[in-house]
Amino acid sequence: MNKAADGPSIIDFGKHVLRDEARALDALADGLGDDFEKAVDLILQCQGKVIVSGLGKSGHIGRKIAATFASTGTTATFVHLAEAIHGDLGVAAKGDVALLISQSGVTAELEPVIDHFEAVGIAIIGITGTSGSMLAEAAAAPLILPHWQEVGPEAVAPTSSTTMTLALGDALAMTVMRQKGFSRAAFGRLHPGGRLGARLKPVRRLMHSG
Repeated sequence: MNKAADGPSIIDFGKHVLRDEARALDALADGLGDDFEKAVDLILQCQGKVIVSGLGKSGHIGRKIAATFASTGTTATFVHLAEAIHGDLGVAAKGDVALLISQSGVTAELEPVIDHFEAVGIAIIGITGTSGSMLAEAAAAPLILPHWQEVGPEAVAPTSSTTMTLALGDALAMTVMRQKGFSRAAFGRLHPGGRLGARLKPVRRLMHSG
């Protein structure tokens, strides 16, 4: 135990972190508008796959968002932004939709990726904390995170911003899932393993004759 002896207790500080991030999510929900609906429509109309891409912490969050889409009836894949400009852009094809994540919206790797998607005719959904940025301007549906200071000492580590990004990805995936009418049975077919798979297993798989 060291430091911050004159500050809040460890438990109180942990509560502060959680409550501040919860307030950030409230601000995100309050600001949801027409571009969210447009993003959902783009994904519903997608004839190919959803390509999710990001760098650094945004990449980690993007990988989870892609996995959530894939497990709820929307074909999706994650492409690391740095790998994208070294050949992985080859996975993109006309009919796909791109979901690009960048807090600043001006990451150097974004420009060639955006240029390629525009040349191929791939619609872009952008999640960024900076309105007017390169990503926000290029996106058919720019989803702008509210300005919210990162929680934690010195406010340097991505915390509130990544929490909002992850939650926004969940909101997109769950809304698309609902609009598609993706059923519990279909969900179960994609989750045959583990306790979840056992809970969702059809009765016919458990019944025995004789």
